[in-house]
Amino acid sequence: MTKEIEIIGAGPAGLVAAINLAKADYKVAVYEEKPDVGHRFHGDFQGLENWSSEEDAAVLLERLGIQINYTCQPYSELTVFDANFNKRIIRSQRPLFYLVQRGHAPGCLDYGLMEQAIEAGVEIVFNRRVDKLEKGGIIGIGPRAADAIAKGIVFNTNMEDIAAAILDDRLAPKGYAYLLIHKGKATMATCMFRDFTSERECFERTVETFKKVFPNLDIIDAKEFGGYGNFFFDKPAFENGKYYVGEAAGLQDCLWGFGMRYAMISGFLAARAMIENKDYEELIRENLIPIQKTSLVNRFLFEKLGNRGYTYFINRLARGNTIKKVGRQYRPSLVKNLIYPVAGIVYKSRLVDKGCHSENCLCVWCRCRKGEVC
Repeated sequence: MTKEIEIIGAGPAGLVAAINLAKADYKVAVYEEKPDVGHRFHGDFQGLENWSSEEDAAVLLERLGIQINYTCQPYSELTVFDANFNKRIIRSQRPLFYLVQRGHAPGCLDYGLMEQAIEAGVEIVFNRRVDKLEKGGIIGIGPRAADAIAKGIVFNTNMEDIAAAILDDRLAPKGYAYLLIHKGKATMATCMFRDFTSERECFERTVETFKKVFPNLDIIDAKEFGGYGNFFFDKPAFENGKYYVGEAAGLQDCLWGFGMRYAMISGFLAARAMIENKDYEELIRENLIPIQKTSLVNRFLFEKLGNRGYTYFINRLARGNTIKKVGRQYRPSLVKNLIYPVAGIVYKSRLVDKGCHSENCLCVWCRCRKGEVC
């Protein structure tokens, strides 16, 4: 008897689940209400972080059953500036992150995962909004609200490849501004965790500052984009026969918003739970929740630093084994377990799921199925 499964959302979490289920002889249908994959992205570069786990991201992808048929460039060097334009170069023997491109064009992560899903036998139905999963299934509809936002531009440039970041609350309140250049294409953005209404001013300061620290930076054919991320802990990941994956389950890095690991691992775990008849929520608790809770404590502590503290933070990272230092901060510890309840209280209003989990949601107050956050 053929096993059938339906998935809502053709993001990385949903597609990784679909690929693994199809390889296990499930008949998989993925429904995406937009006309293509990667509809929230515009060819912008992002980082698949490599510091929260000792397992290298390239090895992780292989374990998740994912081929690298998209841009996935390791970066082992990061140029970082503080608010006074002091420059430090952070280097690591192991890649700090893998640069990937997001969107619907060949070479993008989303497009590559779509190709792998189709090759595995997955049916992907675009322009189709599904309001009910009568037999259960997987929900991967992305973020429900904005706990962090990114405002930036993608553009062409003649500047050499580089990964750079600025820690300055005037540019990116409690977050960071970044510049990623790869083979003549670039992404520049401010990633903000506070003061969202100052998005335009922060973005303009970001462009001005990067031009100042990199006088040879030329910006050609710039196109603006915006994005957002969401995290929460209060809803079950499995409910009424439905498996919630990625940001639909609130799974996101609370510190810096590097959520691709969470998305793809959760999709893999949902598939594994189905194939092996395992408890999905237990798998999530074992594999993702501890580091996510630690990342919330990290966010709580990071927000206490301010611009003067960022300088100390940058200098400390630049000395010794950077990736080991950052990785250590993502490991649960007695101290962080003690701090977590305090961080949970501070961020309580932000940790509440902004969605009602209703498949035919028409609520004005929640973001269950909204395409954008205003």
